[in-house]
Amino acid sequence: MLCFRFAPWSRHRWRCGWLLLGLALTWSTNFEAPPAFLAAESRALPRVPGTALRGARGAAGGGGTLDAGSPASRQLLAGLVLLGTGSCARFAWKRTACLRRGKAKDAVVEALGEDFFNQLRARVASSSSGSSSLRPLIVAMGTRGDAEPGFRLAAALKERGHEPLVVSLDAYKEEAVKRWNLDFRSCGLERVPLSEEYLTGQTRADQVYSDRGWYGDAWTMVGERLHQAALEHRCDLIVTTSMGNTHCLDVAEQLNLLCIALKFCPDIDGQVPTGDFPPSGYPSLPGPLNYLQHLLENSRTVAAVFRGGYIPKVIDFRTKLGMESMEIPGVGAKVPTYSELRQKQQANQPSLYAFSDALANRPQEYQSWHFVTGSFSANESRDVELPGVLRDFLASSPVCIAFGSISLARGDDDSSGGSGGAPFQRRALAAARRQELPVLVVDPEVEVEGPDADDPGVFRLRSAPYSALFPRCRLVVHHGGAGTAQDAVRAECPQLVAPVLAWSDQPFWAREVEERKLGVKVGEGGRAPSDEDWEQTLQRCLASLEEFQRNARQAKERMMQEGGVQMACQIIEDVMLS
Repeated sequence: MLCFRFAPWSRHRWRCGWLLLGLALTWSTNFEAPPAFLAAESRALPRVPGTALRGARGAAGGGGTLDAGSPASRQLLAGLVLLGTGSCARFAWKRTACLRRGKAKDAVVEALGEDFFNQLRARVASSSSGSSSLRPLIVAMGTRGDAEPGFRLAAALKERGHEPLVVSLDAYKEEAVKRWNLDFRSCGLERVPLSEEYLTGQTRADQVYSDRGWYGDAWTMVGERLHQAALEHRCDLIVTTSMGNTHCLDVAEQLNLLCIALKFCPDIDGQVPTGDFPPSGYPSLPGPLNYLQHLLENSRTVAAVFRGGYIPKVIDFRTKLGMESMEIPGVGAKVPTYSELRQKQQANQPSLYAFSDALANRPQEYQSWHFVTGSFSANESRDVELPGVLRDFLASSPVCIAFGSISLARGDDDSSGGSGGAPFQRRALAAARRQELPVLVVDPEVEVEGPDADDPGVFRLRSAPYSALFPRCRLVVHHGGAGTAQDAVRAECPQLVAPVLAWSDQPFWAREVEERKLGVKVGEGGRAPSDEDWEQTLQRCLASLEEFQRNARQAKERMMQEGGVQMACQIIEDVMLS
């Protein structure tokens, strides 16, 4: 059953008009009549995972055994388009100010309903035995840029007297245990393998489909690990990054828990459609068209879920949890059946957006339960002891090249589809050295740290806190990760952003950096910029360093006023304990 909650037509007639036109064109162009199963009784209508099934960063996948050309398949996809957009976006276009303190509980009640909230609070009260501490399960899955903010949140909650348990990938166990002093459980995966399809993919739907192998095959195992961790920890709340979101919603449904999403940028994949910007991989168009592009990408993601063969695996895991599935009448395909509480959590999932509004505006379509907290690293100390030889090199104010965990940026092949990725890092380094600039290369894969044996103007380093490096650099060249961009602003350091993955949030942050005159961007992702592009962009950036520094200083002042990870903790405490 689709639930539309429109704001007054007079306030948002342009959005409503474009939406209705888009739906009308969809039906008139592709379908002779609405699918028969949409007319079924609402109690029998499945809630199909929409963009909550989002590929390696939160996807549940799909099961593509249907003939895409058959009438039944077209009917199925039509229903998925509407079910996906209905479950992942409430068509409510009133602008709501971001909640800061004291009102988070009211927002979650608005999102999920008072009955569910009362059930949730009753469970917390019974499990806490009068204690004011929580036992949250923090699922910090994804690349390192996804995992580290989850560790920061868990560590902050622990400092406030709570008892978090972290579930993440094996590659980050040492960091979670030794650096952050956290209790750790493995999700069963070593790391996220960045396949060559990540370079060629243009949208989030492409990424969902590309993960059908490694993540689809591990779907049930990962889910069972998360469920077991939740049971053993006796958790009363789940907070999860996008990669684990669908699993966590399943576990939360089975255990009657609240599941909060942890995100690091505005939704760029259609999950919460907006007219403010397009989904990744799409052109920027006037607001109503951007909104329609989000709806289109949402429908493409749902199709990729089915085509990629995820749905049987989703059903398998949910069956192990004791939950049912159903067969769509006249089609023969099975889909999960979700409880009313799960439908509410999936449609109106409370979310923590850990980005600074100094870098991105809060989309006007966001609701009161979409909490923009600020960057989780906004108040991190810079007091880190660095080796003497590194300090000496930093005294030369080098250009810092930091593509983080994006190994695909460190290829040597001139094509975007070579076996070793694309030469983003190599070309950036060459362009800077042609300008006779000293260069610090932060590369976790480097074999020998220190000055380059062949070029003393290059220093190679596996890892160090960006808060200790960036303030000493004249320019940071990076891929457009949310954390890296915000760390550069806090360091008042100009940026040259070269997105690597076109379907990710990297192009979004690259645009924001350039539009706010904090730096410049080169390329749109998927293919390494040419040597000429690097040369011209670097010269343009160097000519405006002072302007970029001034703007970064102003943005930093705003950023430092944000609560960040402490704000996220306050929101969680307000929801669960107030």
